[in-house]
Amino acid sequence: CALRSSRRRRLHADKLDDVCTNFSAVMTGDEIDTAELLKACRAHLSLVKSGGRALGLVAKDLECNVNKAEHVFKQSRGGGTLPSLLRNERDAGAHNGSELHEDSAAMGLLWIRRSLAFQCDLYSEIAQPGSSQPPKHAACRSYVKHLAPFHGWMLQKVFPASLTQMSSRDAMVSKFAGVSLDDLDSEVDHEVSRKLKSLVSIWRPLIDVWESDFERLGLEDVRRV
Repeated sequence: CALRSSRRRRLHADKLDDVCTNFSAVMTGDEIDTAELLKACRAHLSLVKSGGRALGLVAKDLECNVNKAEHVFKQSRGGGTLPSLLRNERDAGAHNGSELHEDSAAMGLLWIRRSLAFQCDLYSEIAQPGSSQPPKHAACRSYVKHLAPFHGWMLQKVFPASLTQMSSRDAMVSKFAGVSLDDLDSEVDHEVSRKLKSLVSIWRPLIDVWESDFERLGLEDVRRV
């Protein structure tokens, strides 16, 4: 029994620990380190993919935008911080004012930020042990707040439809924990909830600085897609 319990602890700690550790290293003072940010987003992508089919569209969108930002960053010089990367791209004439070039790092990072803001509210709800609120309800509320204003007619149909397929809270927690639903108990639940709360507490100030950087540089593209 002790061996089984130890194995479960390792399973349910790894991915969330990795994501929390990586995102906690993103801020250097009051600036965002671009390399650390992209590393953290890549680690987080693995966690989202473990969330099951209902987060499939979220994962696909996140992966596309991480790939886009990473591609530009690897070819850039002097983009050590997020503001410097964005400023270099802007000053090189990559955009038309606040209308961002589709394949730019700025466009990728804009949508990554919106995705994390959406997930931040969703995970905040899931992180409440004993909650009877179905995750799909929290997901739909968060979608309306963070993503719907920037989605065109088609995405406003497709994205919420995928969220309604979201499984129960227990099923999502077990997926994040890396254990079967039958092996989910109060100890695992509370540990995953604690880690989700930690992640949310790291994300909120990060997202605020991230958004401020875009607004200060005139790169907050509010067009619908």
